[in-house]
Amino acid sequence: MARFEKDFRQLSRQIDSLSSGQARASYENIFNNSPSLLRASISSDSSSDSNDSTPSQAFYIEITPRDGPYANGSFIFRIEVCPDGDYPDAQPIVSCLTRIYHPNIDTTYGNCCNNVCVSTLNDWDGGANSTFEDLLQGLMFLFYSPNPDDPLTSNIATDEKEFLANVRIAIEGGTLEDYDSAPFEINYGYKNYLKQQETQYIEEGEKIDEGLVSILTREPNFKQLFTADTLEFLMNNQSASAFSHSTRHNKEAPTSS
Repeated sequence: MARFEKDFRQLSRQIDSLSSGQARASYENIFNNSPSLLRASISSDSSSDSNDSTPSQAFYIEITPRDGPYANGSFIFRIEVCPDGDYPDAQPIVSCLTRIYHPNIDTTYGNCCNNVCVSTLNDWDGGANSTFEDLLQGLMFLFYSPNPDDPLTSNIATDEKEFLANVRIAIEGGTLEDYDSAPFEINYGYKNYLKQQETQYIEEGEKIDEGLVSILTREPNFKQLFTADTLEFLMNNQSASAFSHSTRHNKEAPTSS
């Protein structure tokens, strides 16, 4: 296990620069304890919870893409030693723990083996091009360039517009009946992103009118509207201002009969 531990430490030192600040690594899953995490990735009695598990046998990576279809979502992966072979000759087991709508990541059923299709694992031979750094790059590539032509999971939309819409529905919390009848929980990374944006708007725009926020967040995909430019437009728009004033006035004064 000394080689595994050494390679993890090397990845940890370089992960910020390799990912442009979009990934973190840890021996423990310190990133999120959402109830949906282990729903369809690793069973509760897998080696991850075994008393025999030691820090040198597995680690976790969290990836939060800034752009692309999965922008602002956060996704956790567990990388562990394959019990049937010696590392690095035997490829590690890579499991995505965060429920996701992705053609090359299958979290629709419980399993304790690879549920990620990435070329680094397919070509793994323990050589110079089989490193955790290469694996990280491969995982990040999946978020920017998902490949529906080589799907690992079924029921993924092949139409680009429909696919992109479904990705956002899954991240924002919604139901994709043709994929999985169970509704998605809003992605914890995306939830944190919205909280940060709201704080930024309040700090930069003095105070956002509660009536306007209510209107914006009433939309199913309000993230697309909840931007600084949209808020500025609404706050400066005469009709919106009049509406806001009327809303506040109605709260303060009873309606005449």
